[in-house]
Amino acid sequence: MHALETSGVRPPSNDARVGARAWLVFALTFGLMLLDFVDRQVVTAMFPHLQAQWQLSDKQLGALASVVALTVALGSIPLAVLADRWGRVKAIVAMALVWSGATLACGAANSYGALLAARATVGLGEAGYGPAGAAILGGIFPRRLHSAVFGAFQAAGVLGGILGVVLGGWLATHYGWKTAFGVVGAPGIVLALCYLWVRDPARGASPAASISFSGALRSGLGLFRIPIVLWACIGGALQLFVVLSLYSWLPTYIHRSYQVATDRAALYSAAVILVGALGAVAWGYAADRWGCDGPGRLRVVALGCALSGSFLVAAFSFAPSGSWQGACLVMGGFCATCSIGAVPAVVIEAADPGIRATALALVAMAQNLFGQALGPFSTGVLSDSVGLGSALCIASSAALVASAVFVRAGIAPRPVVQSTA
Repeated sequence: MHALETSGVRPPSNDARVGARAWLVFALTFGLMLLDFVDRQVVTAMFPHLQAQWQLSDKQLGALASVVALTVALGSIPLAVLADRWGRVKAIVAMALVWSGATLACGAANSYGALLAARATVGLGEAGYGPAGAAILGGIFPRRLHSAVFGAFQAAGVLGGILGVVLGGWLATHYGWKTAFGVVGAPGIVLALCYLWVRDPARGASPAASISFSGALRSGLGLFRIPIVLWACIGGALQLFVVLSLYSWLPTYIHRSYQVATDRAALYSAAVILVGALGAVAWGYAADRWGCDGPGRLRVVALGCALSGSFLVAAFSFAPSGSWQGACLVMGGFCATCSIGAVPAVVIEAADPGIRATALALVAMAQNLFGQALGPFSTGVLSDSVGLGSALCIASSAALVASAVFVRAGIAPRPVVQSTA
């Protein structure tokens, strides 16, 4: 079987035709992203089972979700620099094998500490995948499709969250939580080996392997001196704080509030996450269609953040239980993912192609550390004090702050592409 050819480091021109090979690379990259988030989110549907078995607090449960984002944040830069220097495809395969193996190890854990350590290893494996995968896609698709392609790529994470929640809830209810980890961990090993047939679009260009680690890091950090990149990353972190708080705690909220079994609670939550996946693609398309450039894209995102914050705050504070609350959750979920395509598109277009994985890793570090890692854990801490519904209401209000940040980003100057020279 011949390897997939994607030659040339710079993306095709805007009028270039996108071939079948590019879409096949997208499908494989999408599939790994999906499994990445299945393994990341599967634990959230198991919270009631783990709490009953080990008498855990909400803070301890939240840590099982947040520790993955924390190790993603800490490992994203070195692993992405490694991907730029060693080869993105080889790095992706190695990372997928690590996170899948760690998920299998979660099923063998016999204590909270062992499970927490295995979850941290899941995050370490996942740390550089998003930036490396996005860098490959950025090299094979024209700029006119970047927000939509990155939105769809990130939507794979949302869909993975759905599968993780649904499978985790159903398997834990019928076969036990240990079995659930085993079932979701194995497919990643198979798909990782299939990815060996992909070729890196940076192959043959001025290689990042000639750039030192410190040089790549300095070039990546230099992006944060560009106002639009800095503000976009701050806004993206705030919005991901909302998304991960919602996705991590919604199954438990429904289980407690409506007194339904964990598998049914997971199914109801999956509906909200599903519209989030659709929203990621729709908002990415809207940003490309009506935003035209980086600042315009972020002004579209600012609207989405304002809508998501309004609907979700209403869902957890003003809307009564039942259909009105469900409608607010669905609308809030659809708008909550508005930033996940536009933010990487803005960053990748400001970065030199040779350090794109490193640049996106710096963004991932900021967003994971200050958004995804803090979200589930801080919501769990608040829940122990004021109740889960109030905690989710407070967490959702961060979307309104994100909207203001994206408005500020939308009036920033357009970025100038850097050079690694």
